[in-house]
Formats: sequence, C-alpha cells, structure tokens
Amino acid sequence: MKNILIILLLTVAFCLRLSAQESVRYDIEPGIVRIQEDYVNNWKKVGEINGYRIQIAAYSGVNSKSQAEYAKNSFNNLFPYTKAYIIYTEPYFKVRVGNYYSRLEAYKELENIKLTYPSAYIVPDKINYK
Repeated sequence: MKNILIILLLTVAFCLRLSAQESVRYDIEPGIVRIQEDYVNNWKKVGEINGYRIQIAAYSGVNSKSQAEYAKNSFNNLFPYTKAYIIYTEPYFKVRVGNYYSRLEAYKELENIKLTYPSAYIVPDKINYK
C-alpha cells in the first residue's frame, strides 16, 4: 500500500512538472530577422520562375485573337480561382491557365479542367511567382 501511494505521488508530481513546461519562448537574434526580411524582399523582386501551366486552347488564322479572348473569359467564368493567360507564339494565340510549381500540382488541377476542356494538357512555362 505504501508503494502504491509513493508511485501515485510521483506520478502527480511528474504531471504537474510537465504542465509547467507548456509555454515556450523564442529569442530571435536581430541578424536572423534581417536575413529573413532580405530573403522575402529578394523573392518579391523575382517576377517569373520555371513552372507549369495547362494549355486549354490554341488558335491561328482569322479572328484567332478574339477566339482566344472568348476562351479565356469563358474559362474565368467556370474556374474563377485559376488565372488564365493569352500567350502569342507565332502563328498561335494560346490560352494557358494556372501557375503551378510542379507537374504533379498541375496534374491535380488538370483532372478537373479536362471535364470541360478534354484536349487540355500540361506545358512547361514561365510562371508568376506569388
């Protein structure tokens, strides 16, 4: 009985000691904060990086620009959270969507887009850095 009481008291004392250690304080050196701010500011200056987009259409010939604009606008109505771009590479006006850092990230969105645009596919492209 005496042993059980000792074990119980030790357990309670141990639990009280653990609960007293819940608060954590971080001391950050000013130099580290400056380096972190420089890192963030330098990445803000970067406009484009290598990434992927999904091409949903390409048009050439008469009225190809207006067709591309119509495709872009209709895509924006269906997928308002994914940005669409018109890119001109002679002789095509291409409609590409999204800013994906990896092919896998683009592939996840491609499955949804293919329900509306069955000929859509992933292309490497320069993307806007967020």
